[in-house]
Amino acid sequence: MNTFDFDEPRERRGTRSIKWSLGEEEGAWVDYPPAGGAPPQEANPLPMWLADMDFPTAPAVTAALRERVEHGVFGYTGLDDAFYDAIIEWAQRRHGWTIDRDWVVTNSGVMPAINLLIQTFTAPGDGIIVQPPVFHPISQAVEYNGRRLLNNPLRYEAGRYEMDFGELEALAAEPGARALILCSPHNPVGRVWTVEELRMVADICTNNELLLISDEIHGDLTYDWADFVSTGSLGPQYHGRLVVCTGASKAFNLPGLKTALTVIPDQGRRDDFHTTLRNQNEMFGANLFGTTALTAAYRAGEGWLEGLMGYLSGNLEYVTNYLATRLPQLELVRPEALYLLWIDCRALGLSGPELDDRLRAAGVWVEQGATYGAEGEGFIRMTIACPRVVLEEAMDRIERALG
Repeated sequence: MNTFDFDEPRERRGTRSIKWSLGEEEGAWVDYPPAGGAPPQEANPLPMWLADMDFPTAPAVTAALRERVEHGVFGYTGLDDAFYDAIIEWAQRRHGWTIDRDWVVTNSGVMPAINLLIQTFTAPGDGIIVQPPVFHPISQAVEYNGRRLLNNPLRYEAGRYEMDFGELEALAAEPGARALILCSPHNPVGRVWTVEELRMVADICTNNELLLISDEIHGDLTYDWADFVSTGSLGPQYHGRLVVCTGASKAFNLPGLKTALTVIPDQGRRDDFHTTLRNQNEMFGANLFGTTALTAAYRAGEGWLEGLMGYLSGNLEYVTNYLATRLPQLELVRPEALYLLWIDCRALGLSGPELDDRLRAAGVWVEQGATYGAEGEGFIRMTIACPRVVLEEAMDRIERALG
C-alpha cells in the first residue's frame, strides 16, 4: 500500500521554478522555445513540458536537509564514507552493479559531465554518435563543442523503438568516430535496453575503439514491466572504454541541488577527467546539500521511490485509457521507463507549429517532438509526474485542442 501522498498539488509559481515560470512577466527565466504564432492563450497555463516532478521529495531527504540547515554552517564540504557507501549499496542492491568508490566523481549535473567528457576524450572535428530522436542537449553538446554529429536514428516499428545496429556498426567504423553517447533508458522514447542490446552496443564500441558514455539518469524510473540494466554491470572487459553518468536527481526530484555522479572504472581515463575538472576549478569540495540529499535518498528513500513508481503507473494508465477512448487518433508509445510520455500525433496532419499553437491556445504546454531531431516531427513529449487532478485537467485541455 502506498503510504506517501502524491495527490496534493503544491503551488510552485513564485518559487523560481523554471517549469512553472511560464506566463510570469518579471524575474522569470522562461526556457521554452517561442510559439510559431501568437494564438490566444488560456489563463494559468499548465506546464507539462519539463522533466521536473511536481512532487515533494522523499521525507528522508527533507529530514536530512533540514538537519544540515539547522546546523547553520555551510562552508566548503568534502565527501565521506556514508556518501560513497550509499552509492555503492544502491547500485549493488538495485542494479546488481559492483562499484569501487574510487570510480565515483561528482559533478553539477549529467549534461555538464557529458560536455566535459567530450572535451576530455575527443578533439574538435571528431565524430560522436547519438541516437535520435534523443534528448536535444546531448546533440547540442556534440555540436557546441565543435564535434561532428553522427546520427544513428532509432527505428520506429509497430509502436516500438529499436536500434539500427547495422548502421551503428557502419558509423562506428567511420574514420574520426571517437565516441557514442547512449541514452539508457532512452529519453524521450522510454525504451529500456535489454542486456543483449547493451552488449551489442558495448562490443561495437570496443571493436572500434570508441568511448561509450552511458547517460543513465532515468534508470531508477523503470516500470515493473521492464528490467533496467546498467551498462556498468556488463563486466570488466568494457571498463576501459566506459563512463556511466547517473545520480539521484531525476528519481528523487533533486535537480535544483546540482549533484550528479560520473562513474569511470578506468584509472587512466579517470585521471584525465580529473585534470579537466582541476583546470575548470571543479575539484575543491562538493555541493553540501546535493550530496546530503543523495546520501539520504539512497540510504532511506527506497520506499518512497516504490510509492512514486506506483503512482506514476496509475497516471500512465489514466492517460492510456483517456487516449484510447477520447483521442484515439493519438498513439502513445508505451514507455518502459521515465515519467515522460512520447505521443504520436502525426495522424492529425498538423505541422509542428500548428500543433504547438493549438495546445498553447488551450493552455497546456508540452515539448514538440522535432526538438529531439527530425525523427520526432509530429510527436509530443509530456510529463505525467504531477498530481492526478493536474493531469486530468491537462488531458481535458489537450482534448479541447486536438479532439
